[in-house]
Amino acid sequence: MTRFKAAGIHLLVCVSVGLLLLAFFWFVWYPAPLFQALGGLEIFLLLLVVDVTLGPLLTLVVFKPSKKSLKFDLATIALVQVGGLIYGIHALYHGRPVYVAALGARFDVVTAQEIDPKELETAQQSYPMFGPKWVGTKQAEEPKERERILFSALGGADYGHFPQHHQPIENMRVTLLKEAESIAALKKQNPGKEATIDLWLAKRGLAPDDVVYQGLKARSKDMAVIMDAKTAKVIGIAPFKPWP
Repeated sequence: MTRFKAAGIHLLVCVSVGLLLLAFFWFVWYPAPLFQALGGLEIFLLLLVVDVTLGPLLTLVVFKPSKKSLKFDLATIALVQVGGLIYGIHALYHGRPVYVAALGARFDVVTAQEIDPKELETAQQSYPMFGPKWVGTKQAEEPKERERILFSALGGADYGHFPQHHQPIENMRVTLLKEAESIAALKKQNPGKEATIDLWLAKRGLAPDDVVYQGLKARSKDMAVIMDAKTAKVIGIAPFKPWP
């Protein structure tokens, strides 16, 4: 086997593994467009580019059939690549969205690393493992608890970060519709993208009057949650700016 053939096989394996991981992240842990909203796509692509290019290039450099240390060299390259992948997957695992929480006037994306395990114990819950869960929220009954969450919200952790204060999103139908805005308002926030917004709706068989929206606050890029104008049922997340 020539070094070029060995490097080509190595490249094929790396690309195959990378595409499988991308599909898993894209459809399970970070369902689109949350990968972009949380900045995970950039991290993964950087990791993938480094892993896909570095490994095969090193194989191309060290591969000599007659070399006594060839097996050791190839094993070392593989271990470095696997270590890099494990590190990247670990980071993306802890940064994955676990809740998309309705607060009334907006939605928050809540990641696994943003929730204190003690709050999960209080709620007697565990992290959703396969994709984020859509939830509603309700105000704490105890004054001290309301004050605690109020101060926490100033630091970015609102009711969505406290699972003990979650409730079915369906319970918030009236509030969500009252605080929602029209698609015309969304278009005003996105000048020049009016046709793209209409296309997003048309692909789902919807007209602008069929839906309303609220803003989605995320770590990297805020987006718009599109809801049915009558039932407040969530249609999806659209990659458009929701506010000034």
